Amino acid sequence: MNETTKIRKIPGSDFILWMTPVGCAVRLMFETLRPGNFLNISFREYKEHCKWMGPGQFHLVAFSSVLVSIALTIQCVVELQKYQAADISGMAISIGLLREMGPLTISVAWCAIVAARISEVARNTSKEFAGKFIPVRLLAALTVSVPLGAYGLIIGFVTAALYAPLIGVNSAMDFAESARVAITDTDVAVYFIKLIAVNPVLAVFIGSSCGMIEKDHSAPVSAKAVSLTVLGCYLLNLAVTVAAFIEGKPRI
Repeated sequence: MNETTKIRKIPGSDFILWMTPVGCAVRLMFETLRPGNFLNISFREYKEHCKWMGPGQFHLVAFSSVLVSIALTIQCVVELQKYQAADISGMAISIGLLREMGPLTISVAWCAIVAARISEVARNTSKEFAGKFIPVRLLAALTVSVPLGAYGLIIGFVTAALYAPLIGVNSAMDFAESARVAITDTDVAVYFIKLIAVNPVLAVFIGSSCGMIEKDHSAPVSAKAVSLTVLGCYLLNLAVTVAAFIEGKPRI
């Protein structure tokens, strides 16, 4: 009887085994985040990863931003019309996109793709993870997350501003003005913290750890990487939100 079989007899062991890559990802993070690991990165390899993570995902970000923005605009405008307050819908929509909807929908979808692909490559790689495999992918993910985040945000706001007048808002200018009043520096900071410092980092390390653990197994690895990445993004995004806005007072 192997160790895994023995562990499975313990109540709650399935959850413990399912979460194993998380602990592995934390260990890999401490081993990887050393300056020396980033000194010998191949520019050609870095450029290849930037290409599939960035331009290769522009269509996903663009169409997702449009659809999420339209859905959020409909809900906000329709509900605010009941109170004759449709003209301030820009406030609710801008806050929703910045604080939660953008990071928890579009960004998480992108992170799931990144984690799935990395996990499949990781299970077949012969490279040393902390020193060779992860640093170049982490640097590429951090690099492309900035333009992708800005790209999605701009498309989302433009879509909402153009669509809102079609369902009850006086004009796109009224929408934009109410959004401008509502947005604070904290909202922008929270948006980019989630999209740069949290979600991409989690996707790279979870994907790598899932692939590393499943090297000697035939079970599908990408599904597990996606599940843990999505769950981890939700959890850490909630932590950032609580830290920034608990008791209604920004703390960042």
